[in-house]
Amino acid sequence: MSKWEHGITHKRVINLDHGGSKHVVCAWDDCERDGFDLHMVQVNYGTAYEPHIVKHVFCSERHKQYWINSTRGYGMLPPGFRRSII
Repeated sequence: MSKWEHGITHKRVINLDHGGSKHVVCAWDDCERDGFDLHMVQVNYGTAYEPHIVKHVFCSERHKQYWINSTRGYGMLPPGFRRSII
């Protein structure tokens, strides 16, 4: 854990479609852990005239970086993330 990580608040993302009773699961492949708003990515799958914003949540920064860099090949991470454990 870094010296600044203790001050960061992690909030689970709640699925309001189910009455707020279920948490959203991490968007990375086979991960079944809860997603946190700290590791959220917003993507516009529409056009500038008709936006279609989708929010993807992840359980960790590592899974978020895997997803962002997945166009370079499965399992690719940016420099600095290669040796992290989680």
